[in-house]
Amino acid sequence: MLRLAAAASGHRAGCPLPPVSSYRRRALFAISSLGLGHATRTLVIMREYLRRDYQITVVSAGNALSFLRLELADQPGVEFREMTDYPPLERGTGWRLYWYLLVDLLRTWRLISREHREAEAMAADYDFIFSDGRYGFHSRWTPSFILSHQIAFIPPRGLREAAWLTENINIAALRKFDWVFIPDYPRPSLNLAGHLAHTHYLHRCRHRYVGILSSYRQLNLARDIDYLFVISGYLLEHKESFVRDLLEQAGALPGRKVFVLGVADADGELYERYRRADLEIYPMASGALRQELFNRARVVISRSGYTTVMDLVEHGKQALLIPTPNQTEQEYLAFYLGSQHFFATGVQRSGFELQPALQACEQTRLFAPPWKTEKSLRRLTNRVDELLHQHFFSIIVPAHNEETELAATLHCLLSQHYPAQRLEIIIVENGSSDATLPLARQVVQDAPAGSRVKLLQSERGVSRAKNAGLAALAPESEWVVFCDADTRLGRHFLHHLNTWLNRHGSEGLSVGTTAVRPQVDERPYARAWFAFYDLIHRLTRSSFAIQIARTPIARGIGFRDELHFAEDLLFIQDCRRYGRFFFVPTDQVSTSTRRFKARGYLRQSLRWLVEALLPLRLKANRHYDVIR
Repeated sequence: MLRLAAAASGHRAGCPLPPVSSYRRRALFAISSLGLGHATRTLVIMREYLRRDYQITVVSAGNALSFLRLELADQPGVEFREMTDYPPLERGTGWRLYWYLLVDLLRTWRLISREHREAEAMAADYDFIFSDGRYGFHSRWTPSFILSHQIAFIPPRGLREAAWLTENINIAALRKFDWVFIPDYPRPSLNLAGHLAHTHYLHRCRHRYVGILSSYRQLNLARDIDYLFVISGYLLEHKESFVRDLLEQAGALPGRKVFVLGVADADGELYERYRRADLEIYPMASGALRQELFNRARVVISRSGYTTVMDLVEHGKQALLIPTPNQTEQEYLAFYLGSQHFFATGVQRSGFELQPALQACEQTRLFAPPWKTEKSLRRLTNRVDELLHQHFFSIIVPAHNEETELAATLHCLLSQHYPAQRLEIIIVENGSSDATLPLARQVVQDAPAGSRVKLLQSERGVSRAKNAGLAALAPESEWVVFCDADTRLGRHFLHHLNTWLNRHGSEGLSVGTTAVRPQVDERPYARAWFAFYDLIHRLTRSSFAIQIARTPIARGIGFRDELHFAEDLLFIQDCRRYGRFFFVPTDQVSTSTRRFKARGYLRQSLRWLVEALLPLRLKANRHYDVIR
């Protein structure tokens, strides 16, 4: 018993068990700070997942981060992280514009690479990643989505012939995400983004037009603000003089005017002299004030940013759109929407006259959206949910004389970052002569409340043990994982496996295995041999240490009781008649090298080869030399 207690306590120290109740759904939202629009349109998606009881981490910078802190201040399930964003493109004028463009593109590429490394390092702790304008936030092992209306980029004058190149580069970046959500309508003749979101290169990435997204709610308020000026935009070099010019001219307009500058740290004293009884100025509006001002506005004067356009369409408001100089996306949107007579447009330049431009609003017609935000949100979340399905996994661990290995294996299984209600662990002790059985009982007894762990006994033999496990599977089981007692599954193994199955269309799959690494021996020699085994398993559709099968197929096939070795090869071969074999290249599986240490890698490999090639009649009831 002293030996048993020492083994169990030592394994617990190496693989601590979190309470089962600690698992909670989490989402990572990465928001560009190049304009407030990225933050405002994604806000409605964040609120939806907060309503679904997700914990959310928001990664952003600058005004976008400040805005989201204010909007989500009352939400306890939100944490914020600041991370450097990309430089604002298309700044400067003349030849400087092209020089800055080159420098900023190189810097952007470096920042994307850096943020991807950081995102990958923390991705496994989240159920999904959602990006709006940040291209590095995607993961190999976590479902990743991006919201973008700008599939095609419009280069500055002089570089228009390179548009095909920028589109292809953008598509290559977007293809790294599971889904590209486009906040526009699919009809070529009835949309808001024009060529920006409707390009023939789009078929190369998995995408869906979800429709407009607006974080403004419909409030039953009188439209008593005649003119609402929302002058955000990330190219600040063009902003201050323009705001002053608008303030000067707004004073002469009849009715009530309100300015929202869209800068959290704006110095209010700079604009104090423009304040009047009929003219209010806010550095930034958030929360209830933001909703109120927009709903009360009769006419909106704003940059022609795409999120603003969606807000205007959602609420059926007339507007004057004034693009930021040299910001080609805004210039295109103003031209496109103005030519369709949906909005009046103006040009920011010396001598700009506000009053005649506002009169043109009376000649516009409202865009009639096929659907609005409520339906758009459903279209988006339905696609996300498809990749978030949590399969029910049953893990069967046959154990024979495994007192030195079993406790660590089981404690790592109980530490899986996966919902306890979607996981069961079945230990099958078969004919052990050491402390395997009492050790397994102790681990089951100490398992966290809520975990589903069963301990069974069978006659000696790995096939009998696996069959006993199959007979005890829960009715809701979808996939069964056969795990050797000396094979460790990392904390994120089931997260990796679940993501892989969802991404690869699990309906057509029947049986598979994973990459396996040496558990302790990290010498290059050992790693090279295990890499060789992974290659062989891919090519021959075989495995050792771990097998994964669809539960109905595994139950129907089972294992032959008379086989004491190579039983997994025949099992895989039979399962393959009902679907495809698969290989999951995860780094979360490691196994003991005790067989190789006892016999040598080459000798053990040759022995496995011979055993695999033996006819079935020679394998039946043949003694298998167990190494412990």
